[in-house]
Amino acid sequence: MNITIISGSQRANSKSLSAAHYLKSLALEHFEQANILDLHELNLPLWNEGVWQKTEEWKQWEPTSELLKQSDAVVLISPEWHGMATPALKNFLLLTTAEDLAHKPVLLASVSANINGVYPISELRMTGSKNNHACFIPDHLMFRNVETLLTADHQITDQHMHERSQYTIALLASYAEALKPVHEAMLPSTKEFRFSM
Repeated sequence: MNITIISGSQRANSKSLSAAHYLKSLALEHFEQANILDLHELNLPLWNEGVWQKTEEWKQWEPTSELLKQSDAVVLISPEWHGMATPALKNFLLLTTAEDLAHKPVLLASVSANINGVYPISELRMTGSKNNHACFIPDHLMFRNVETLLTADHQITDQHMHERSQYTIALLASYAEALKPVHEAMLPSTKEFRFSM
């Protein structure tokens, strides 16, 4: 099985990217391949209708879309900016389609400099899967007080958070096994019902 971990920060060398590296180290216990997409590095244009016509500026989306299609599970990591998910991550979700994510398990994670972190999770749960039909699993992770929680070499200083993260990644892998046949069986039908009611 394959997993793709999305670092949704638009900053270089962000704490979200550090969290992505940490989760990748855990994911490799359950997945054969784990990839990280750094939205700062990817630097996608803002969504426009050219994506439907595959205009020149959107050729860079094709390898990302292909990577998602090959993934059995996805992690979306967003820092909490003004109580919201990042524009880069929302833009990323606008670009995803049912072919990329339909009926695949997605783990939501947030990063906060203090005790917050719940707002990006809530925002993404409300709108993030509308047309791509991603399945957000019930559990999520919040990397709170991240400056002291994550070390420079992408390790966690809090044992309880480490154990919780291990459990949640194992849970995501279980969902990936269970939902793989659902994705394969339902994707053709999903094309007729792309948009939520």
